[in-house]
Amino acid sequence: MTQKERNRILKQHRQWLETDGVEGQRADLEDANLRRAGLELARLSRANLSRANLQLARLYFANFCDADLRGTDLEDANLQNADLRDADLRNANLRNADLRCAKLQGAELDTNIRNCWSFAGAKFTSDALPWLILHPKWAEFKGTVQILPN
Repeated sequence: MTQKERNRILKQHRQWLETDGVEGQRADLEDANLRRAGLELARLSRANLSRANLQLARLYFANFCDADLRGTDLEDANLQNADLRDADLRNANLRNADLRCAKLQGAELDTNIRNCWSFAGAKFTSDALPWLILHPKWAEFKGTVQILPN
């Protein structure tokens, strides 16, 4: 996907969000190749990114609230301070993903969280706790993580 195509999709999605779907179009990036993409500060809440390739992408401070990220490849992605509240991350590849200070309240996770590089300082809801304790560095991170009620 070219930068021009990506910018067009992001612009249409922003318009869709701002008008509650009256104008623009929801971003459908299912199966898109966004490897190494610079999507810092991107507004992709409620977007479909299922099975997209976001390896090595720069996604810090991006908004993925309520986004469909099922099966997305986020290996080595930088998601620092990203907003992933209520995002569906089931079966996503989080190997070496940087989730430091990310907002993950209500996000749907599974055992994939144990493969991320770090989630120090991140915020989760209590339903994520069974997955978090599987991380090999849980003892190191647990003092920095915020666990909020569901």
